[in-house]
Amino acid sequence: MALDQEKLNRFRIQKERLGGMLSDASEVINDLNMSSASENLDKLSKKVNNDTFKIQVIGTFKNGKSTFINSLLGEAVLPAYALPCTAVINEVKYGENKEAILYFRNPLPENLPASISPKAFAHMQKHNMKDVPPLHIGYSELEDYVVIPMGEDPKEMLLESPYEKVELFWPLEMLKEGVEIIDSPGLEEDDTRTRVTMDYLTKADAILFVLTADKLCSKAELDFIENNLHEFGFTDPFFIVNRFDLIPDNQREGIMRFAKMKLSEFSTNEIFYVSAQQALDGEMQGNPALYEKSQMGAFTKRLSEFLTKDKGKIKLSQPARELKRILNNEALYKVIPNQRAMLDSSLDEVRVRYDAAKPKLEMLKTKKEQLISKLKLKIEQSKHEFIRASNRNYLSVAEMIPGWINTFQPKNKFSVIPTKSKATIVVSEITDYVVGKLETQQKEWKKSVLQPLVEERSQYIFESAEQDLTNLYAEIDSLNVSISGQHDIDPNTVPLWQRIAAGAGGLLLGDIGLAFSGGVNGFSKDLAKVAGLEIGAGALLYFIGALNPFTLVAVLLTAIISSWNSSSSGAMKRTKEMVSEQIVNQLTANADENSSQMAEAICQKLDDIANSISTAIDVEIGQTEEQVQSIIAEMQRGQASIDARKQVINSCENKITALSTDLDAFTFELIEQK
Repeated sequence: MALDQEKLNRFRIQKERLGGMLSDASEVINDLNMSSASENLDKLSKKVNNDTFKIQVIGTFKNGKSTFINSLLGEAVLPAYALPCTAVINEVKYGENKEAILYFRNPLPENLPASISPKAFAHMQKHNMKDVPPLHIGYSELEDYVVIPMGEDPKEMLLESPYEKVELFWPLEMLKEGVEIIDSPGLEEDDTRTRVTMDYLTKADAILFVLTADKLCSKAELDFIENNLHEFGFTDPFFIVNRFDLIPDNQREGIMRFAKMKLSEFSTNEIFYVSAQQALDGEMQGNPALYEKSQMGAFTKRLSEFLTKDKGKIKLSQPARELKRILNNEALYKVIPNQRAMLDSSLDEVRVRYDAAKPKLEMLKTKKEQLISKLKLKIEQSKHEFIRASNRNYLSVAEMIPGWINTFQPKNKFSVIPTKSKATIVVSEITDYVVGKLETQQKEWKKSVLQPLVEERSQYIFESAEQDLTNLYAEIDSLNVSISGQHDIDPNTVPLWQRIAAGAGGLLLGDIGLAFSGGVNGFSKDLAKVAGLEIGAGALLYFIGALNPFTLVAVLLTAIISSWNSSSSGAMKRTKEMVSEQIVNQLTANADENSSQMAEAICQKLDDIANSISTAIDVEIGQTEEQVQSIIAEMQRGQASIDARKQVINSCENKITALSTDLDAFTFELIEQK
């Protein structure tokens, strides 16, 4: 896939222009002693200076996603896995030499899957399982590290991967232009993989969602598109219907109508119908006719336009808008008038106003502490709701298990004379069946009960604080006015989400929280939604932790065999009864402990949110104190210092006015460009 060089060059020129404005703005902000805004500008600069276009490819397991990525690259870079992979992101980047780098999570998960590559495990041991550095591997070895071997216990797949990501370097021209292809773990494997895919959404610039023509628009796919992609602001993902060549000619029109009916509400982009395998074969065989037949050409052309125009425009527009907000709302309409008013006052007047404000500032700190304490009390109270919901779930499942086992017909049967070896096989088969049913049931419970409950309780917790937070920020703004003596300041119209997210320095639910900082539904509702997304993902692990299928067979065998008569008559019935009893007993015995652990994990995440809100308020109050103290220090140095400071402020004001004009022109240019 070749990118439009003219558009790429234009984007780079525009990026450099915006980077220059950010650099100029940073000087102004530093001159005004706005430390928090300075940190935000640094983040914006890093975002703008990042040349990469991250294209995240998403799709369900075994839908041809890896083959599709290879067709984009024009070479079989990624193995087209037929087996599940570990929950790891693969980033395909440009490199002169073909190689792969495996990055490890630090700290490593407590429980590691048995499927870890021996080489990777030896590398981790070499570094004492702490602060494990990246490991360079041959690209041909990639499959040895990330593919789960045939026969691996499915419960192993639920364990967290020790790998953070794989960087795969490949000398392809398309990648040379700063494009990165992100291969996500397959959906519908388990929650762990879905969570890894979801976490990466905040870093992506474009989403390619791969579906298959023969299994089009499953409920899980549509749910992910609606509940995740749209929540993260991806209103125009690319939908690629793969394996269209397998559809008979007389059925293709119907498939296309069905796809349009199901997907058109989620994107304004055209839906593309392709054969990734034909495209890859055509490129590798040097067969243009086969590639044309695949219909990949139309898609890559549109993707090229998107990367060099549409998404590039968005990538620059958002930082430009945020820069103008900082310059105008924070600097021009707030900080400069405050500083100028203080400098026009006498030192004694400023000191008197500041001394008068100090008790109020301390009172605001007390109010903040009281607000956070109330939040944490409600969080602690909510813990009991989570425990009760989990315990009810355990009781419900315990009632289901006997019915599941009674209706289950094992493939293996007892012989005329039951044996221990046969009993081992039968018990293992029944146990594996029940564990599979439990996993399916728990996924549904998490989606239908736990996540909505987390959202409901989160909204209740933070809704009660929303008005108090609004009032507290208003009091901070009022104190700034009273300290400065300036009364002609426009009221702060920055949304609550943005003020808290900016002040918390990215602590508010991390990147996922920042994705919601636009506050489309209001502070508490958006916060509750994000909390639900964050918290729901690991619930299955707590439940399965109550059941240890590895010990069930050994525990059951002796009791089952001793209960038999000398023939197989009634052996199956008695075996089922005892397996059912043992599984129910094991689940219910651990129910209270595991319910408490899950509830504690949920509440810890909510506590983290409360702590980030506390940090954000502290930053705002600290900025107020920092500003007035810096001006007092200038005034103490005498009139010359005051005059010099006024000149600096005037210069900053002029620079901001000029920057704002340039930003308006820049933004208009982006909107109007074709």
